[in-house]
Amino acid sequence: MTAQASLDEVYAEVKRMRRELKSLEKNLSNLEATLIPEEKASPEEIKELKALKREALRGECVSLEDVLKKHGAKKSA
Repeated sequence: MTAQASLDEVYAEVKRMRRELKSLEKNLSNLEATLIPEEKASPEEIKELKALKREALRGECVSLEDVLKKHGAKKSA
């Protein structure tokens, strides 16, 4: 086998892998759309999300540990 034949084989394999990867990406995208349907947020929800983001940016938030303590939950994982 010559060096050129080897390079041709490598190139063919890379092309095959790229086709398989594209197929896998398409299947995962379709699966995502099926399992996680997109939902529109209402104007009120958008307003609330923006307010929560502003609070978080100002540092007005509660740590997960504090929430767990307050509600008597045990920390998982």
